[in-house]
Amino acid sequence: MKPLNIILWADLQCPFCYTAETCLNRAIETLGVSDKVRIDLKAREIHRPEDGNGDQPMIQIFQNKEGFTPEGAKAHIADINAMLHDEAKIACADFGKVHESNDHDALRLCKLARDLGCEKELREALHTAYFCQGKKLADVQTLKDAGKEAGIKEELIDRLLAEGWYENEVLNDEAEFHALKLDSVPYLIMDQEVFPDHLDTEGYIEALKRHLQD
Repeated sequence: MKPLNIILWADLQCPFCYTAETCLNRAIETLGVSDKVRIDLKAREIHRPEDGNGDQPMIQIFQNKEGFTPEGAKAHIADINAMLHDEAKIACADFGKVHESNDHDALRLCKLARDLGCEKELREALHTAYFCQGKKLADVQTLKDAGKEAGIKEELIDRLLAEGWYENEVLNDEAEFHALKLDSVPYLIMDQEVFPDHLDTEGYIEALKRHLQD
């Protein structure tokens, strides 16, 4: 029996992507079907150069760049934190304090981790560094610390950064996203069913049951 193919375009700094990824993984673990599912995580960078490179916390960016009032920014952050806490069950997350930066190298590192068999561990380490600890994913030390936690040798990370490993694959993920005329993440395809927004764990459990029974 062929595994159920799932494609998920996501960015490491997107709270909705983090929620989707976490709830999907939890649903797979709950059903005990990890051997029946194949997940292809594709890169989609959402960072905009005009937002700086981690020099401002997100709550300030919402006010300065998105036009939120201070009260509106706080309310929006509260809604996002509620999603992270209640749906993804990430109690330590505080989106108002994250420092969004260029995560292109972090996405390349995820491709290496996939090939080394520790993609899930690396992504969790990067998510914790960003959402809970307020670290910038553009910082080399953040990448090395996350890589160490996932079991990746530092010399491999040094070579990845210096030699451009997986550059084309990340760019191809982006090109495919645009070729399909997609405009937001997370964007998940389960077999041929499209989920253009995140679901909670129960939602993914029901979707998995439906497709695995087909």
